[in-house]
Amino acid sequence: MGSASQNPTKFVSINSRRPAGAPQPLGIGDRVIHVPRRLSSRLRADSGNSRRQPLRPGIVLTVGFASLILIGTVLLLLPFSHAPNTSTDVLTALFTATSAVCVAGLTVVSTHDHWSPVGQAIILALIQVGAIGFVIGAVAILTIAGRRASSRERMLFGQNLGVGEPGGLRGLVWRIVAITMVIEAIGAVFLYFRVNNDPEIENSAWWATFHAVSGFTNAGFDIEPGSKSFARLVGDPGTLGIVSLLSIIGALGFTVLIDMIRRHRWRRLGFESRIVLVTLPAVTIIGFALLFLLAPTFGNAIESENLGLRATTALNLTVWRTAGFSAVDMGQLLPDTLIIVIVLMFIGGASASVTGGVTVNTVGILFITMQSHIRGHRYPAAFGRRIAQVTIMRAIAIVGLSAGAVLLATVAMSIAERETGAMLSNLLFEAVSAFAVVGYSTGITADLSAFSKVVLIVTMFIGRLGALTLAQALVAREHQAVVRYPEEVIKVG
Repeated sequence: MGSASQNPTKFVSINSRRPAGAPQPLGIGDRVIHVPRRLSSRLRADSGNSRRQPLRPGIVLTVGFASLILIGTVLLLLPFSHAPNTSTDVLTALFTATSAVCVAGLTVVSTHDHWSPVGQAIILALIQVGAIGFVIGAVAILTIAGRRASSRERMLFGQNLGVGEPGGLRGLVWRIVAITMVIEAIGAVFLYFRVNNDPEIENSAWWATFHAVSGFTNAGFDIEPGSKSFARLVGDPGTLGIVSLLSIIGALGFTVLIDMIRRHRWRRLGFESRIVLVTLPAVTIIGFALLFLLAPTFGNAIESENLGLRATTALNLTVWRTAGFSAVDMGQLLPDTLIIVIVLMFIGGASASVTGGVTVNTVGILFITMQSHIRGHRYPAAFGRRIAQVTIMRAIAIVGLSAGAVLLATVAMSIAERETGAMLSNLLFEAVSAFAVVGYSTGITADLSAFSKVVLIVTMFIGRLGALTLAQALVAREHQAVVRYPEEVIKVG
């Protein structure tokens, strides 16, 4: 008795299902431990600190991107960033920095003519960091903060990269960096040998390096003279083919590339990789066929009699729908052709890639769901795997919210451009290009009002981070329903 009074103890019931701080009576199945009173007070203090919620990864990424854009804007405003006899205002620097960080490719000035070699190097650095650096930056922030990423945070970051398991994120990041450096280096070497003897190019090594990085990241920036992108190289299928191949590899997504490198064979590939490797070529083939058949002259941009040039133009427009390069004047395209390109841009590339849009993963999931419903199947399935209901709901949410963002941007610009008489199709084209971070333009970007340029800046930022943070929010909000309500069938259609 005496010893018990001198060393008071406390019985603690551990039951994770009870809310924190609520009284927990002992019950059958509860684990009981014998804890000294001094230690129990420390446990209460520690549990209070553990309830402090860390910063959400979406907030970290958003702040990081905004900070990078701000730094890029300041650097581009400095005198050594622009060419002699030119000046840069705040809006131009902000627009260019946002487009580079978001790998959008929309520009209001010529990258070759307006920016100095130092300014071009700053833009290229923003492109590279914006394409892959946000993942490394997020992990670095958590490390510098003095703590490791929690399992929940790793799961959320892993969802963005297509990784459904808590561990292995840091190794994945380094694999992404290695793949990026190797592919860009190989692309730069091939481009250098292609343009080494081109008299129009001042520095072949810099030209090759710039376009290798811009091509693989699908940024769409080019340092060709003027603002006509690759129109000068329309008769050089070799150079355009290298850039197109880099764009296709970048649009596949890092997890698909890693899966292909690891497993080699089709039967061993993951379910998501199979969907991407089927949907992406299907979208490309359908887009090419529509453009080749329905746009014979591309608005008098090419000679209709030249079938080879017509096929090359249609293929380039389809492949570059995620990159924003162009070998024709987009301003001459007819409205029906613009609609096809708008749909292709809105789809974009694969998830966990450097591209934007709603992704071919989402389109593939919705197509499988539609096909299964038409056939009368209750559960959508493909390649021997059933698609989870939560994945379908997530795909519908992403498409709906993305379409809403494009619609709001188009309406806002149409109100601002009433006096200029800009066509609605051109404004919609610019809005989709900004949201899908493509960079295609009908040539009206530089002539838009300051308000419309700000709208495009916000649209590029939302398009780059919107789907990313939305996916994280949907994953974070997922919970098992306690009550399941009766199912009702409602008339639709």
